[in-house]
Amino acid sequence: MAENASSWKDSFYNPRTGEVLGRTASSWALILLFYLVFYCFLAGMFALTMWVLLLTLDDYVPRYRDRIPTPGSRGINHHTLLERVLCI
Repeated sequence: MAENASSWKDSFYNPRTGEVLGRTASSWALILLFYLVFYCFLAGMFALTMWVLLLTLDDYVPRYRDRIPTPGSRGINHHTLLERVLCI
């Protein structure tokens, strides 16, 4: 039983080799460096795409205008549709 507990503890931290979870300190440092560079790249790409998007927008003119007319103002309403269906 004590041997089994010792092997579990050695798999988390092995004092003979200095490994944590089976990896040395330099291995952990390389993994952390990779993820630091990777997530900085992703954040930079996101910031760049947001910057380009904001360059295309105008503060005073909407990019897309509503194509749906206000009800009753113009175009086809329920009265003209009823007239077309009933052929009045």
